[in-house]
Amino acid sequence: MKLTLHGHSCASVSTDQGVFVIDPGPASNLSILASADAVLLTHSHPDHVDAETVKASGLPVWGPADAVGLIGEGTVLRPGENFELLGTTIHAVGGLHHEVHPRMPRPVNLGYYFNGVLHPGDQYIKGLHNVEVLLLPISAPWVKNSEAAAYARTVSATRTIPIHDGVLSKFGRTLYDNVMVKMKVPGYARLEEGTPLDLSQPLELDA
Repeated sequence: MKLTLHGHSCASVSTDQGVFVIDPGPASNLSILASADAVLLTHSHPDHVDAETVKASGLPVWGPADAVGLIGEGTVLRPGENFELLGTTIHAVGGLHHEVHPRMPRPVNLGYYFNGVLHPGDQYIKGLHNVEVLLLPISAPWVKNSEAAAYARTVSATRTIPIHDGVLSKFGRTLYDNVMVKMKVPGYARLEEGTPLDLSQPLELDA
């Protein structure tokens, strides 16, 4: 199994039976959809799903009801449900998007937990055990770096990989990365876009 980032919150997972893509949004490299077999959506916010491109791909979609509704059809998931996809057992976890502002509605947010990997969408999902790879949102209207670092320390993954950084410049990413390291986020290491991480091998942190 290999994990590859494609910009912002988009990640693909390659298994022996195919490829699924999580959160293919407009700030991501959507060319991955051409070689994918399925799409998972964490929630309906437009930076997490390019609805027209996903529709045009014709790929089967899984996600919360409102996110699936953007595509027109698909499999609706609810928090706490488990399902099999391309030979992988995936746990739909979470509940609601992290609060941006009390006056802003919070859509259903599903994180996906599989083979030790957690993609939390836009929520600090706690209570999971044996998380080896945490995809950590680091830049958003709802993200405060100290809270993100505290959450990552609670999860205490072997490797913490930053995502949700499509609005950051190269300088900004370096700045945020340095802050996370100084706040002692466990195993914090950037995975460059398009570079696969082999999850079947022991995790090695960047020097």
